[in-house]
Amino acid sequence: MRAVTAPAVRARDARTRRASIAREASARASRETETNPPRSKTAAYEQAHLAIVKGLEGTMKRREGGSTKRKSGRTKKTTRARLAVELPVSDGSDEGMVEMAVGTLGDLASDATCVFGSAKACAIASGDEGVRFESAGAREGVVALVGVPADRVEAAMKKCKAASGRPVVGVNVEWAHAGDGGLANAMDRQQKGIDDQPMSDVEEFTHSFVVVYSFLPLSIQATMFGSTLEGAVFKCVRGGAPAGSPWRILVKENGEFEQVGAMQRRPEQADLESALYNSIAAKSQVNQVVGKASGFMRGLFNRDK
Repeated sequence: MRAVTAPAVRARDARTRRASIAREASARASRETETNPPRSKTAAYEQAHLAIVKGLEGTMKRREGGSTKRKSGRTKKTTRARLAVELPVSDGSDEGMVEMAVGTLGDLASDATCVFGSAKACAIASGDEGVRFESAGAREGVVALVGVPADRVEAAMKKCKAASGRPVVGVNVEWAHAGDGGLANAMDRQQKGIDDQPMSDVEEFTHSFVVVYSFLPLSIQATMFGSTLEGAVFKCVRGGAPAGSPWRILVKENGEFEQVGAMQRRPEQADLESALYNSIAAKSQVNQVVGKASGFMRGLFNRDK
């Protein structure tokens, strides 16, 4: 056995403390980044761009490494990333769509192929130096589907198939999906007893997207309590598997968003109503009085014993 001197022990303890402090600081910064929605349109674009970059990291590494082989000797196919970002739209014009695409893609735009849901938006973007347009299979960057409506999903799917395995990013696509890569749809098919039936290419494509960034402001009319609340659903991936970043339900209090709920799946209407109702009820003056009275009664009964 090798003896460890006191200075060595102290140095090791110091390194351990520094590492612990660094981890705590990193975790705190991560939490702050995740729970703080953007205060401006530019900040929303920056957050969404970083989420896309983090979501693409694993895919890009796999692409650079080429195909890998399993222990059985079979080649493992490279997974094509299909990511989605969802931002509030204050300007629904074609010019606004182009601005959102360029702002969200950031430095990825120079090597991207953008597919717009509007022909006019495509024409406007064609004159933008930051975005180029050509055959979907001719480049190596991402394919961005921007504001594509639900009735054009099949056309979008064909564009992506022609892209020969390039990552796809949906920016405010208009078809409904759970944002989990198809897990919720698979469970729904199983519950309906149709999981043994083949899925159409369009259905599979529609549900194949994983949300890495979502900021959806809400306005809640709380008639029971005579007030209107500002809220939001917020998800922001900053590393790791996107499924590990929860969907947060937020309510604005004194100008700042406060988390009142979190879920690993996209919150539905009932989830939002429940979280927001509980938040309002917990802070209502009536409930505070009832809570104090309950504590007083418990105190009386305890003294009787």
